[in-house]
Amino acid sequence: MKDKKNRFAFLWNIFLFSALGCFSLFFLVHYTDIPVHHQEKLMTAEVFASAIILFNGIGLSLKYIDNWLIRTYPSFIRDRKLLILFFIVSAFFLLVTNYFLMVTIKWLTGSPHPFIVAAKGMRLLSIVFLVELFITGQMMVSQFYKNIVEMYRRTKDLEESAIKTRYMALQSQLNPHFLFNSLNTLVAEIEYAPQKAVEFTRNLSDIYRYILSCQNKQLVSIGEELDFIRKFIFLHQVRLGDCLELENELPLDVYECSIPPLTLQLLVENVVKHNVISPAKPMVISIYADRIDDTDWLVVSNEIHPKKGVASTGKGLDNLLQRNLLVCQKEIIVENKDNRFIVKVPIVNEYE
Repeated sequence: MKDKKNRFAFLWNIFLFSALGCFSLFFLVHYTDIPVHHQEKLMTAEVFASAIILFNGIGLSLKYIDNWLIRTYPSFIRDRKLLILFFIVSAFFLLVTNYFLMVTIKWLTGSPHPFIVAAKGMRLLSIVFLVELFITGQMMVSQFYKNIVEMYRRTKDLEESAIKTRYMALQSQLNPHFLFNSLNTLVAEIEYAPQKAVEFTRNLSDIYRYILSCQNKQLVSIGEELDFIRKFIFLHQVRLGDCLELENELPLDVYECSIPPLTLQLLVENVVKHNVISPAKPMVISIYADRIDDTDWLVVSNEIHPKKGVASTGKGLDNLLQRNLLVCQKEIIVENKDNRFIVKVPIVNEYE
């Protein structure tokens, strides 16, 4: 549906700029100082095609710049000064395009002074320019308000996603099954290793404190996530033994970048849930950074030791995908190859 709308918008822009090119050519030929005996020679399909190509080149270039500014700097569509600046630049390009179209027409007709515009030609050039400016301005204003509506819709989606994240944190991410296992482990440690039980309790407390602090956040730093996931893995290590290990290969400059909260917890929990982890089959979870198509990715990778009778619902990864789409407009990448399960999460650098 979205591709269909984009295709329709592109065809509409082609039609609009083509109509502006034909309109400009017709009036500049018939109502400026071009001799009458040359006017019919200029009303040919080849000349009209040239005008259409010229105006589409300029018009689509302006549209591309407009879209790039909006995509790269969301504040552009909220800043009136930037909007006015772009409107002035667009007006300048339209004026220059009309002028060079007139110069080209006069040059084709053998005018001795193609770059000089008489008073009659200047009046007509101004009228054509103002008409085109009005049409282009209406198009830009329409696009401007369309983007405001889109930003409002995205904000509402983010608010709804934040609510869902709160419930998921309490109901699913750290579910009662995890708490039940943790309390059973704690009871055993109190009996056989009191000192370790104290450390276990502190880590469990820190984990729930972090979960509660994340409920109103859309992004957290990777450094915070790593501190949290070390404590989370420690709880599993107490229960499973030293056969579970975290291998962190992230460079330090990535720690200040951001990802959605509880990303690493969800991915680590998936590893524990769906794989056999034992002294005979130890599990190493690798975390490192990758760069693909000018985008930095946080990668979580593990060998596959599938548990029998444990079916994957895909809900956890789908939730993570939706949150990334809403927050940073990028999907996660999931790969299953060479007996390794790999998930790549886009990294958000808030200083770019």
